[in-house]
Amino acid sequence: DLQITLPVCAWLSLTWNLLDFKLMIRRITRKSALISYNGYGCHCGLGGKGQPLDKTDWCCHAHDCCYNKLSNQNCHPFFDHYQYSIINEDVICWNSNNSTCAKQACECDRTAALCFRKEASNYNKGYRYYFNFFCKGPTPSC
Repeated sequence: DLQITLPVCAWLSLTWNLLDFKLMIRRITRKSALISYNGYGCHCGLGGKGQPLDKTDWCCHAHDCCYNKLSNQNCHPFFDHYQYSIINEDVICWNSNNSTCAKQACECDRTAALCFRKEASNYNKGYRYYFNFFCKGPTPSC
């Protein structure tokens, strides 16, 4: 029973964090995160390899690096639920539950969402749902 409960709890936690990020992207870019960014290029979505295809893909590469850095600090960025506000078109991350890790995960997501907005004019619909098979070359270091 415990083995069944833990994955469900982990899935729910993961869902909350992804919802936080998804909603932040929607509010900042006015685009659907699932349609516009999940599976975009070589680095948007879970995992990533090869050279980023454009500036939007570089936003995702930087986001992956940010999450990896937090993971190396014993944080769990995919699981940490955070709170934020949007004031004057900027995201303000709160440390409301006294979790430095959650606030840092929010900052990673904030940076990515603002990067997506900044690079909106360079967005290439042809890179949506891009097959990872086509991602070539060495993956840039962080």
